Amino acid sequence: MPTATHKAGESFPVQFAWRLPDGDYIRAVFRAEVLDFVPAADKYIVRLTELIAGRQEDADGVLRPSDQFNRPYWAMVGRLVGQKLTIAYEVEDGRAVHLRLATLTGEHNYFFRYSQVEDMVERQKEKITRRVKTADD
Repeated sequence: MPTATHKAGESFPVQFAWRLPDGDYIRAVFRAEVLDFVPAADKYIVRLTELIAGRQEDADGVLRPSDQFNRPYWAMVGRLVGQKLTIAYEVEDGRAVHLRLATLTGEHNYFFRYSQVEDMVERQKEKITRRVKTADD
């Protein structure tokens, strides 16, 4: 049974990898700050606070020089900083978490679901506040 080895407020590196349509791989390492836990699922709730390393390699594992990086996909990687997500305790082993490209492009909301929910809650609060204000007038 996996267990959490970090406490809320602590940070640790998390590595993600995506296979691009041309066969290249992007590997990105983020600093993940522990915000909370989902003990029943053996997961952390973390915020990606910093992109600390990254590389792109071809299908044979040969590193590409940074001037050959796929800029549009790397821009997507950069937008992950600040996102909140859940991640299994096993991520602490340092191995890359291989994800579908749709998680990077946003077609799958893995990295964005918390911010989407938080935005929805804020919009609902604003609607309620407006209704209460209108009723008071």
